[in-house]
Amino acid sequence: MSAANADDIARFRQQLHARPELSESEHDTATAIVARLAPTHPTAVVDRLGTMQTGICAIYDSGIPGPVVLIRAELDALPIQESNTFGHRSKTSGVSHKCGHDGHMATLVAVAEGLHSRPIPRGKVYLLFQPAEETGTGAASVLADERFKDLDPPDAVYAFHNVPKYPLGQVLLRKGLFAQGSVGFIARYRGKTSHSSYPEHGVNPSAAVTELVAAVNRFGETLSESVSAPILGTVSYAQLGVAEKGPNFGTTPGEGVVMGVVRAHKTSDLERVRDELASRAGQLARDAGLEHELSWHEAFAATESDDDCVAAIEAAAAHAELDVGYLDEPFRWSEDFGYFTAAFKGAFFGLGSGADQPQLHDDGYDYPDALIGIGASIYRSIIDRHLGEN
Repeated sequence: MSAANADDIARFRQQLHARPELSESEHDTATAIVARLAPTHPTAVVDRLGTMQTGICAIYDSGIPGPVVLIRAELDALPIQESNTFGHRSKTSGVSHKCGHDGHMATLVAVAEGLHSRPIPRGKVYLLFQPAEETGTGAASVLADERFKDLDPPDAVYAFHNVPKYPLGQVLLRKGLFAQGSVGFIARYRGKTSHSSYPEHGVNPSAAVTELVAAVNRFGETLSESVSAPILGTVSYAQLGVAEKGPNFGTTPGEGVVMGVVRAHKTSDLERVRDELASRAGQLARDAGLEHELSWHEAFAATESDDDCVAAIEAAAAHAELDVGYLDEPFRWSEDFGYFTAAFKGAFFGLGSGADQPQLHDDGYDYPDALIGIGASIYRSIIDRHLGEN
């Protein structure tokens, strides 16, 4: 990629950064992507994918039979107020690209421009711009879309995520599990308030709330023998009663809530933990005479990489003369690309975004433009390994 092209794509990335949109609402972002792809003359563009109707699959067909390679980027931003003051800071209050999806999109645009200037000799490339990764709903929605199902199924699928605190451009690889599966939960309890001097006349959810908090935080220990790989339960929020107008010492609580997330190396283990949490939350409600409801949110499948596809990334990194780091453990965060690696042969990898880079979801984070060309070169090398001349 020439310096002029690199500057142009960096400006586009910065435009995306300045106009972020939340998951399932990425309409203007999708419009901008389609317009930017037009000069690359894709064979076809399947847009309005998914129930949110913001997904885009740009198809580059050589016209010669061969493998189909899919590469994915994400469209959505986060509900975080940006603290940066540079010119391309977010212009949308309370929303910003704090996970680098603006950079991931720009990388795929760079790949598209390369596919136009140097067409593939055989097969097809799908460049998928997927909505709603942050909420875990986008990948599954695209995969369920009949128009996506009507396409020739990909022979290999790839995606990456930038990873702060690692050297810029370092390729992070791991065979098998790359990122854990997870699901969020909200457990709500409803009882009855009473004067605090007569607590026996109320139905107090405090014991259920505190016991559920303790149980979730100990899942990694207490369920270790009933799962095949490590699991983790984390409580992110808990509340008893309502105190909008200040402390209410004279009243026992009549309601309570516990929110959190459970994570597992394997999707089957995640189902086991979900069953345990549901059973425990229900039993605590029954023991205390409480009404209760349990809801699940932002479910992510575990993201597992195929060995052959990992080897293709490794070879691409060597071709680009990039350093490769091998992860001893999977990342604890989740990534909805796991729905793609469950459906197709594929791999996920990390790209270091700088040792001094703020962490993902930090309000001062900004995707390094220097990483766009690096990511594009790796993707093109992967494509060439699959679709080069026999």
